[in-house]
Amino acid sequence: MIQVTTENYTGADCTGSSGDQNRTLTLSNTIKTASTGLLVYASGLVLGDLTDFTIVHNDSGSVITFLNKLWDGMTIVVKYYQQKTTANVYEKMRNDFQGIITDHGKSYTIIRQTETVDSVGGVSAISEEEYDIFALVQDISRDDRQIHEMGLAVPGNSKAFFYDAYTDDETGNGALVVTIGDILKDEDSKRWRVEQIISKKQGDSNEIYRTGIIKKIDLDD
Repeated sequence: MIQVTTENYTGADCTGSSGDQNRTLTLSNTIKTASTGLLVYASGLVLGDLTDFTIVHNDSGSVITFLNKLWDGMTIVVKYYQQKTTANVYEKMRNDFQGIITDHGKSYTIIRQTETVDSVGGVSAISEEEYDIFALVQDISRDDRQIHEMGLAVPGNSKAFFYDAYTDDETGNGALVVTIGDILKDEDSKRWRVEQIISKKQGDSNEIYRTGIIKKIDLDD
C-alpha cells in the first residue's frame, strides 16, 4: 500500500438532488483504489460497505454510490489507499534515481555521429546530432570491482550514470537512449566517448538507469 489519501466533500458534490438515494461521488484517485483500508464517513458517521454505500474501484476516478438518502449539507470524508502496482514501484525507483542524477550530476551534451556510406562502402560524410541531458560522472574507485575485472580502470576512463532513457522534453531534440559511441561534452567543451555500457540497473523487470564507461578524448587537454 502507498500513503493514505483523505478527501473531504459535501453532499452537494454528489450527483442527484438533496435527499435522493443512490447519489454518486467521484474520487480524485489517479491509481486504482484498494478495498482494504477504505473508510467513508457521512456527517461524522462511519458508513458500511454494501449496506450504506458501494464503490467501483477504477484506475482513476473511483465512484462511490450512497444507498441511503443524502442531503447537500452533509459532510463526507473518504479515506482510501491506492493499490501498489509494479508500475508504481518502478516509477518511484526511476524518479528517485533521476533525482540523484539531477541533484548531484551536471548538464552535458550528447553528440551522436551518423556516418553516410557511399556506393563502394566508404564513409562519405559524418553528421552530428546534439542532445541536452543530465548525467553523473565519477572517478573509478578501488571498490569498482567489475570495472577493474573488465580491464576498464585505465587513465582517462571514468564511470557515468545516465537515465534509462531521455524524453524529447528533456533533450530538446528527440528521445534518446545513451549507447556505445556517443560523445559526452561538458560546459567547458571537454569530451568523453562512451566506451561501454556496463550495467542496466533493473527494478521490477524494467530498466531504472544505466552505467557507462566513458573515455576522455585528447588526454593532453
